[in-house]
Order: sequence, then C-alpha cells, then structure tokens
Amino acid sequence: MFQISKQISVLKKNKFSNFIIQLKRSFTIAKKDLKIYYNKPPVLIQGIIFPVILFIAFTIERAIQEVYLISGLITMVLFLTSTSIGPIVLPWETGRKTLERLITCPISIKTILMGSIWGSFIYSALFSLIPLILGAVFLSLLPSMNFIVIIGGMIVGALCFASFSLILSVPPSDTPSSTMVLTVLVKFPLIFITPLFMPISNSPIGVISPLTYFVDIINVGLGDASAFGIYGLLLDFGVLGILGFGFLLLSFALHKKTLEKRFRG
Repeated sequence: MFQISKQISVLKKNKFSNFIIQLKRSFTIAKKDLKIYYNKPPVLIQGIIFPVILFIAFTIERAIQEVYLISGLITMVLFLTSTSIGPIVLPWETGRKTLERLITCPISIKTILMGSIWGSFIYSALFSLIPLILGAVFLSLLPSMNFIVIIGGMIVGALCFASFSLILSVPPSDTPSSTMVLTVLVKFPLIFITPLFMPISNSPIGVISPLTYFVDIINVGLGDASAFGIYGLLLDFGVLGILGFGFLLLSFALHKKTLEKRFRG
C-alpha cells in the first residue's frame, strides 16, 4: 500500500514538473512569435491600422462622452491586437516548413498554441495601455479610474480574445491571407454589434458579443455604472472567463484534428 502511494506521489510530481517545463517552453515560443510577427503586414494592418481607421469612422463629428470614448477605443485596440498574431502564426510556420521542426521538438501542440496566446496577450496589453494613458492624462479621467478593475479586465479580456483567435487559424492553410479572410468575416461583425462609444443599453443585441462584457468592465473602471446591475462585474468577468476557457479547449481539440493535414503535400 505504501509502495502504491509512493508511486502515485512520484507520478503527480512528474506531471507537475512536465507542466512547468512546457509552460516555460510556451513563453519561449511567445518570445519567438513576438520577434518575428509583431511587424508583419497582416499584424500591423489588423492590430494597429484598423483600430485607428475604425476609431475615426466611429467618432468623427459625434458628441461622445469621454468615458465611452476611451472604453470604446481600449476595446477596439485590445480586441484587434490580441487577435492579430494568432491567425497568422500557424499558416506562416506551415508555409515556411518551420512548424515541422517545432513539432519534432519535445513540445506538444498545446504548448505551441499557448505560446501564441502569450504573444498575443503581451502584444495587446502593451498597445491597449496607450489609450488608457491618453484618457488618464488628457481627458482628466484619472480621479475616477479604478485601475484594479481596468487592469483585471484587460488581462481576462486579452486572454479570452487571444484564445478566440486560435480558432480562426484552425483551417490547415499555409498562406496567412486565407485565414485573414475568415478573420475579417468573424471579427468585424462582432465589432459592429458591440455598443462601442455609447451606453450598452442603446444596443440590446450587443449582449451576444463578448466584447460588450469587456466594454462594461472598462466603463466601470472609468467610473461609470455597470449596464448589468449591481452584480455586473461578476457577470462580465464570469462570461469572459468561461468563454476564454471554452475557446482554449475548442482550439486545442480542433488544432489536434487538423495538425496532420498541414504536412500533406
């Protein structure tokens, strides 16, 4: 009996050690992705140019409250940057035959995907801090800001949207342009049904978009009341957390099925 308990203890220890090793390797992959892909045209267009264009299109000649101006801009920047790297990494790696080398290393497909998530998370977090700082400095929102709520929301939101972006790269293509078409068809309808730059109550259909719950978190963090009542923040964080975990598990399962198809031909 003692021998069995000892073997179980050793097995658990080995699993934990392997988890830590794979986690460290995922950060190494994230570092590689950031170095290679942060300045690629698809990433620059989706992550930086589109938010600027959409911000101008949404706000020009409109009287928008300062809170909704900043929360809408933060949401667009965070969503578009966190979903800009994930859809192009695997197609690019497949086309250059570097994915094959990664797979032969002592890492799993989950580790590779987690590396893409960490890279997208860091990339989006850095850029979404820019509108937050601008709002605090130039629009005098600093006294009403709750940075714990804002930063917590940005962390959960970035991880959720980065996990979502992995689903967009599931088709076993070796050209980033093919996944970009799918990305545009999915991402932009979400943006347009989300109540950006306005009260959430003005767009009831927005509740079907995960971005709406992130907008509500930022609104609360900037001093506004939650659109979902006294327990609004719990709902917002709960929805984003559940969706993010669901996106992650779904991406793991789908990529496992399509991985072999990437090496055919």
